[in-house]
Amino acid sequence: MKNATTIGMIGAIVLAVGVVGINFSDGSIMQKNQPSATQDGGAILGHIEIIQRDSEGNIKAYQQTDNKIINGAKNCVVAVLFGKTSTNTCTIANGTSTVTGLGKYTFIGLGNTTATMPASTSNDLPGEITLGDGLNRAAGTLGTFTNATADAAGAKQVISKTFSYTGSQTNTIYAAGLFNQTTTGATSSTFALKAFPSTVTLTNGDSLTVNWEITING
Repeated sequence: MKNATTIGMIGAIVLAVGVVGINFSDGSIMQKNQPSATQDGGAILGHIEIIQRDSEGNIKAYQQTDNKIINGAKNCVVAVLFGKTSTNTCTIANGTSTVTGLGKYTFIGLGNTTATMPASTSNDLPGEITLGDGLNRAAGTLGTFTNATADAAGAKQVISKTFSYTGSQTNTIYAAGLFNQTTTGATSSTFALKAFPSTVTLTNGDSLTVNWEITING
């Protein structure tokens, strides 16, 4: 009886191994005859280049960083592409806002506070500069549009703005935001917010260029 029990157990183990399979290279157990997991998809990516120059045009500081596209912006992109007339953060009609004064996301603002970047649904840039001296939110210019030509190459658009500081005291810049209008406040919609890797301290005559690259790939 004992031998029969042992043989039965061995048979059960052999059957289990035959069905499941054992990967002895790492000690893990994996199922056989299962399709490998693949995932096709796309992503909206943001990348910022920050260049500080002195009054003579010499580069004083250079940095770059990736940034997160906030949820409201993702909603607006889908609305424009697929025809929904409104989202929780913007109203869309044929690719532009129906609210007077609002438009595409080509406006860049600067923030001069150490406050933490808000939640991804917020429309606010902490400490955004609104008192002038050449640092108020302003429309950027569009760079050359890059078409997606292969699976690994995304479609890209760069929005650039150079701010020229005219203040008499130093002004430390901590972050930037990408918006759809000049005016700040509740009617403004935000595409992206990002704190700089390192702060930028501007003195009179300095300029600060922000190049904001948006890529859709997958």
